[in-house]
Amino acid sequence: MSDKDAKDRFQKYGSNDFHSKEKTDVVYLFLKQFVSPLIFLLLGAAFLTGLLAEWIDTLVIIFAVLLNVSLGFYHEYHAENTLDKLKTYIKDRARVMRDGREQEIDSTLLVPGDIIKLSYGSRVPADARIISVNNFRVDEAILTGEALPVEKKEELISITSLVAERSNIVHAGTLVVQGYATAIVYATGNRTEIGKIASVVSATSRIQTPLQKGVSNFAWLLFYVVIIIVIGILFLGITRGEAFIEMLLLSSAVAVGAVPEALPIVLTVILAIGAERLANKKGVVRKLTAAETLGSTTLIMTDKTGTLTLADMQLTGIYDINSILNDSTRALNQGEFSLEQKKLLELALLNVDVSIENPDEDKSKWSFRGRPFEVNIAKACRLYNVSLDIISSTVSYLILPFNSTNKFSVAKKDDVYVVMGAPDVLLQRSKVLKKDYIKLEKWIEQTSFDGKRLIGIATFSKKRTKKNISAEDVKGLEFVGMFSFYDPIRPEVPEAIKNIESHGVKMILITGDLVGTALSVAKSLDWAVKENEVLTGNQIRSMTDEELLGVISKIKIFARVTPEDKLRIGKLYQKLGEVVAMTGDGVNDAPALKAMDIGISLGGGSDVAKSAADLVLLDDNFQTISLAIDEGRRILSNIRKSFTYLMSNSFDEVFIIGGSLIMSLPLPITALQIIWVNLFTGSLPALAFAFDEEIDREKKSYNTHVIFTRSVKLFIFGVGILSSLLLFVLYYFLLKINLDISIVRSIFFVCFSSYILVVSFSFRSLHRPIFSYSVFSNKKLNYSIIIAVVILFITMTVPFIRNTFELAPMPVAWLPFVFLWLALNILLVEGAKYILRLKMPFQDK
Repeated sequence: MSDKDAKDRFQKYGSNDFHSKEKTDVVYLFLKQFVSPLIFLLLGAAFLTGLLAEWIDTLVIIFAVLLNVSLGFYHEYHAENTLDKLKTYIKDRARVMRDGREQEIDSTLLVPGDIIKLSYGSRVPADARIISVNNFRVDEAILTGEALPVEKKEELISITSLVAERSNIVHAGTLVVQGYATAIVYATGNRTEIGKIASVVSATSRIQTPLQKGVSNFAWLLFYVVIIIVIGILFLGITRGEAFIEMLLLSSAVAVGAVPEALPIVLTVILAIGAERLANKKGVVRKLTAAETLGSTTLIMTDKTGTLTLADMQLTGIYDINSILNDSTRALNQGEFSLEQKKLLELALLNVDVSIENPDEDKSKWSFRGRPFEVNIAKACRLYNVSLDIISSTVSYLILPFNSTNKFSVAKKDDVYVVMGAPDVLLQRSKVLKKDYIKLEKWIEQTSFDGKRLIGIATFSKKRTKKNISAEDVKGLEFVGMFSFYDPIRPEVPEAIKNIESHGVKMILITGDLVGTALSVAKSLDWAVKENEVLTGNQIRSMTDEELLGVISKIKIFARVTPEDKLRIGKLYQKLGEVVAMTGDGVNDAPALKAMDIGISLGGGSDVAKSAADLVLLDDNFQTISLAIDEGRRILSNIRKSFTYLMSNSFDEVFIIGGSLIMSLPLPITALQIIWVNLFTGSLPALAFAFDEEIDREKKSYNTHVIFTRSVKLFIFGVGILSSLLLFVLYYFLLKINLDISIVRSIFFVCFSSYILVVSFSFRSLHRPIFSYSVFSNKKLNYSIIIAVVILFITMTVPFIRNTFELAPMPVAWLPFVFLWLALNILLVEGAKYILRLKMPFQDK
């Protein structure tokens, strides 16, 4: 098809976008905000005050409900859009034949009639009829529920066949797990099979994260506790002889004051903002769960290629077997290019699967797309005038694609099979003399210790009686030579590793490369690795799980491992209590990525790996993992700070009202005052913590994956109860110095409403002393506190408003006393931090 025809058809059939998602139901999202036990308590209080004709109280409570519901609606709507926006960062590409040449395009631009190339690891971009296959299998679980990959063929089948029986059809959204195929697109967008059921797919509800479930459960627990407290206060008041209606109002107000109604909203906001920040750092989370789990990661299993290195496989040597055995090897830039080297390049080119993005331009300007080392082989062929006709033609000689289990690929031209892959694997399958085998093995080991990655080339001839060749058929090889590549270390990686390890997170290098290559990378990173800190794939497979559990905590490098080994090692680390993050990019990495606590896929990795991952690195950069962990820690830290802020004063009303009733003192505060203070000290300051930059960096993981850490419990149940008791003592003291009761209540009201605002600056870190960080660097917190202080000032100075809240003017002479009270509460919080630092060491840097 020509590009012009493709454009015409695109106008007719539209974009190939079958992930159509129903637009967020705005009304449903708004009403959903009311379905919270904390909001139920507020609505119950509003209903009671309305029945008692206390209209001002009712209006203030309804205003509080609407404010929190509106904030919740706005931020959840924003979070929904954020997640949708994040999905657009990950683009699906399609290899297509247009104008007689192969090119790579955005899969949304495909149209019926396009001829597409499908390969191992890719996602099928549209419904298409297969016209040629090569050992081709597809995972169709997303469409048919079939657990095992389905073999595809090009033979005719009945037109009435069911979807699951269409062996010559590939369907959009399914994943290629083996081989290659060419197919012609016949349906795109909503006309595909998965497009027809898009409404079912889009209707799937989003699963709550563990934190959201935990907060929801806590909210219901708090609901029942508050009900019991309210009944208790009502009973105490009535037995003391207080008016029933007045006590009913007061009990409702205590319920309002004890409820952190902003908590669910704050959680959603923090997770959404964290996901956005990660995207800005080139890390896309596929679900909010990843954003919260990142902060609790204790161990990272990372490959080297593309993450620790630049993924720029520079070809440094082409060595035929005779030059290796005769000790006459030389670098590419030394001496003339030999016929043997040219022959090796021609053989390797048969196994290369790259496309040319700009074939119409001069050959010297061609841009190749494919795996890094294959691209460099193509570039070397161009440099040394080896014909590139194989790449530019539509004929493929590849008959057995590379995968990370076999570690080789096979091509066939005429009667010769060409095998390209891991040199040690090819050597084991080759016919060589014992002395030559030992020498070649030693040369491979020595070269890998220099940090080089080696690719071997071998050939064999075989008369086949069956159509497809398998890995078992690859034996009796003639080993003909090797290529050496060098992949430079990313300059920012050493610093990123130091940052990760400063969090107490352990680093593990797990690679399919040879031991020497892995040790060379470790040396480049200034990473000290002893001989007993390395395990190879062969050693791993010879050990039982119990034996491995006894040694893996000491291992720093796992070399020559398969994806199956990665999965096994990761699960064993999880058994040891580690929260494991793992990087991967291949199809066979998908099970391990899915099984780990955090699966991290490279942006340039296979579609299968990206589908299984929780975090996708758009820039394939290890530093992004470091930044992601920082962001995850910030998310958890901010959740805890918000939770602490909202819960630390929840006991105030219970202690001051309950204490006054028990000790037969005048009630210090009215229902309306409690509701008003709860309104302006609650939501806005708590939401401001979502934007806080301070992170508590603990050296050890103290249940870092939950809200209720030791520090949070100390502040809520220790500092919270102590500050509530101090409030009652303050009120008792003011009564005993024989001040007028109206003045006492005004002074108490100011102290009661202001201390939590000032203490919020101390809560910016639950470990570090307040003087160790920039107190006012969170501008949103500053603004929210200023707004609250202005509301308090207006309440106390504007006569109409002051009288509405039954307050008297507070004498200016008492302002120093108020400041002293605020300082006392800051000292209380800072003292708790000091105790925490003694018992739970943390890191300042």
